Amino acid sequence: MQALLGLLTIEPMSGYDLGQMVRASIGHIWSESYGQIYPSLKQLAADGLVSRKTEKHKGRPDRHIYSITKKGREQLAKWLEVPPQAEVPRNEMLLKLFFGAQVPAAILIRNVERMAEEHRALLEKFKRVERDEIDQHAEYPDAPFWKMAARYGQIEMEAHLRWAEETLDELRKLAGKQKRSGQSSGQGRKEKGEE
Repeated sequence: MQALLGLLTIEPMSGYDLGQMVRASIGHIWSESYGQIYPSLKQLAADGLVSRKTEKHKGRPDRHIYSITKKGREQLAKWLEVPPQAEVPRNEMLLKLFFGAQVPAAILIRNVERMAEEHRALLEKFKRVERDEIDQHAEYPDAPFWKMAARYGQIEMEAHLRWAEETLDELRKLAGKQKRSGQSSGQGRKEKGEE
């Protein structure tokens, strides 16, 4: 809900507009689906944190436009003052790599290559957002902060790509060893009693 309050500081928006804004701006650091947005807006309105204005359109459904209220801005400011909670990371790619001795290295190579391809695309998207969106809206007071968040995304993707290159080098060496030894898959450590 705090993300919606933050986005409404930019300008009043409908639930649909907020969903589009989430995807275009914060979608890679925070996700909100329409199934979350509409109930959250209803709750924010009930709490007096946003106001709602209905726009009538002939032949089309009414549009509900939400604006952040003074109380909503105060609530957002309080939330911004609280230090972020540490999150327990969940990374399926790294978990599978951790148990990688159980499969041929070629499988892991495909996984890392796929991840690298996705992260290369994300890096380009972060650069494009900075160039095409943030720089074009430099007059917004939030623009310097948007730029900082986009830069974080760029640096994170660059680090992931560097890691992927190093990991792919190691996995290709392991795949070569497996091929030379005729090993079709990694066996890991033998279980007790298998010797």
